[in-house]
Amino acid sequence: MREISSKAVVEPSAEIADDVRIGPFTYVGGGVRIGAGCIIKNNVTITGRTTLGARSSVFPMAVIGVSPSGEEADGECIIGEANAIREFVTIYAGRARPTRLGIDNLLMIGSVVEAGATVGNHGIFANCTHICEGAIVEDYVRASAFPVIEPGVRVGAYTFINGYAGVDRNVPPFAIVEGMPVRVRGVNAENLKRCGFGDQDIRALKEAFRELFNGSSAQADAAAIARLESQGQLNPHVRGLIEAVRCGGGGNG
Repeated sequence: MREISSKAVVEPSAEIADDVRIGPFTYVGGGVRIGAGCIIKNNVTITGRTTLGARSSVFPMAVIGVSPSGEEADGECIIGEANAIREFVTIYAGRARPTRLGIDNLLMIGSVVEAGATVGNHGIFANCTHICEGAIVEDYVRASAFPVIEPGVRVGAYTFINGYAGVDRNVPPFAIVEGMPVRVRGVNAENLKRCGFGDQDIRALKEAFRELFNGSSAQADAAAIARLESQGQLNPHVRGLIEAVRCGGGGNG
């Protein structure tokens, strides 16, 4: 059974699942669709053409679906299931393409996802992470507080972004990145272990990263790419890393 506070404003044309809970002083616009099991706390604004997937939670002062131009129906925002959107988070609606958030992500206090950005699945983004317009963040990415992922940049899967990093170019999967401008420091081994990667795979990735980035580079070494590709029986994760680098995911923008 729905629980909608008498102090909330929910437009009649909004599509709200039967068991959604909405707290006081929250506004839900007419183009919004909210899935089953969602909990919307007090003082939240959800507007525009926004879809919020089932079992998601939105915390006080979050704003979702607003357009950068301020026009309510100007863009679209598609949010998957089981996301936690904490206090003061802003997710802008995309115009040229929808802003997308996958499943099972945590956006901590004060984070921003700009218009047209795409965030994958199972990400954790600490306070004040800023994902700029058109950026693409793949699955299982982790970020410390206050990083900026610049417009149009791609962040590879399983990457860890250190605090205050300025991600101004594409970064490969499996990496730890830091600094401003950003550089590749090494392999995100701890996250890979937690995500079920075996010791052999992690060792192979560490060896590949030493060859490609030498612990400090922002751009993969072309000669090292050729050496790795010439090896027989290449580890499949290393092969995926090289493919990502060749497609522009190696820090070469």
